[in-house]
Order: sequence, then C-alpha cells, then structure tokens
Amino acid sequence: MTAAVAQTRQAGRRPAPLHYLIHSVRLTARNTGFTVFSVITPLVLYVVFSQIFGKQSNDTGGIDWAALYMVSMAAYGSLGAAMGGGAQLAVERRSGWFRQLTITTLRPREFLLAKAAVIMIMVLPALILVFVAGYVVGGVRAPFGSWLAALLLMWASLIPMTIMGLVIGLWVKAETVQPLNVLVMLVMALLGGLWFPAQLMPDAMQTIAKLMPSYWLASLGRYPIIGGSFPWQGVLVLLGWTIALTILGALGYRRAAANSKR
Repeated sequence: MTAAVAQTRQAGRRPAPLHYLIHSVRLTARNTGFTVFSVITPLVLYVVFSQIFGKQSNDTGGIDWAALYMVSMAAYGSLGAAMGGGAQLAVERRSGWFRQLTITTLRPREFLLAKAAVIMIMVLPALILVFVAGYVVGGVRAPFGSWLAALLLMWASLIPMTIMGLVIGLWVKAETVQPLNVLVMLVMALLGGLWFPAQLMPDAMQTIAKLMPSYWLASLGRYPIIGGSFPWQGVLVLLGWTIALTILGALGYRRAAANSKR
C-alpha cells in the first residue's frame, strides 16, 4: 500500500511524456511475443543467410561481403521490428486506451515521440545482437569506432520507419495493420536494396530507391565500414520522411482520440 502510494506520488512528479514512456516500456517489455520477434528475428535472419552466402568472396574493391550483408540484414530485421511496434496502437485504439489518454495532459506530438522512443529502445538490442553475430558468426572485423558509428547511424535512421509503423497503427483498421505492415516492409526492403544491390536495378527503380528511407538506412550503416563521402542526401531524405510522417501521425492521433470519445 505504502509502495503503491509512493509510486503514484513519484509518477505524479514526472512530466506526462516521460511517465507515458516509462509505462509503455514496461508494458512492451512484458509483451513476450513482440519482444522475441523484434530481438530474435533479425538475429535469425542474419545467422541463416550469412551461413548460406556469407562465405562468398566479393569483388567490390576488397570490401568484406560478410560485413555488407550484416548491415543489410540488420537493416531488414530492424525495419520489421520498428514497424511492428505500431501494430500495438490498433489494439490500444480498440481497447479504449485512447479515451483515457484524451483526459490527460499528454499532447499528440508528445504521445507520438514517447511511443516512437519506446519502439526505438526495443529495436536497439536487435541491432546489437546482429552486430555481435556478425563478429562471432560472420567473422566481420572492423575498428571499434566503425562498429559504433554504424550502429548509431542505423539506429538513428530507423526513426522515420518507426513513425511509419505508428502512422499505420493510427490510421488503419486493426485487422489490416499486420498485412499492410508486411507489405510496406517488403516493398521498402526490395526498393531499398536490402535484398540485392540497388545498382542492379533499372534506372527508374534506382531513382525510386534513393527516395526510400530503407535505402539510406543501409547506406548510412555501411558508410563507417566502406568509407567514401558521407551520404548527406540520405540525411535529408530521412528528415523529410520524419517530418511528413510526424504530421500525419499527429493527425491520426487526433482522429483516433475523437473517434474513441463516441
């Protein structure tokens, strides 16, 4: 009783976004299915495919193919985990949780940022595990600074994909969220060159690829390993997606909150 009162008082002193963030992290961590899917799936994908193709040599200027494939699989797996987090929103909409949120001081933008932060926290272990597997299983070797830079760049690049999952969860019916998430993820993986290099695509598809956040997710992750010029174009593309999706998500939150009052 005393502990519960103390916890309530402590929560009362927190800003609403921070309190919602902590509460959501606890709830998400208890969702065993989502946690296992978001953490284990990228690892399994990398281990399986690296064992099939990872020992092949490449002729891309002496760059280790296993390292390139590690980044691609980390991007593909984390993409699915980032977008999958938004599917829970559809359940919350249907359960009446939004009706509770509308009577709090939590604003739409704060809600989206807090929800995106929760998913970003849950995605980070998946990226780290794939990189560890790249070292242990794939035999990838690089300076520690390159590993860290690749990890941080990929993690930051996942922000628009995370918000995209939230947007789908806010705007689409619960029954349609999962198949739409899978479809969007597959399209972005294909056009983003996560399955095979975008340079092998026709010119028109290469142009489309460079508009995809997934393309720059992998490109920014490869930059610390491959080197060359920093892909500033990718930063602009990811920023554009983030702004547009945040606006769309805020509108979706208002719409979902309004519908929940009926």
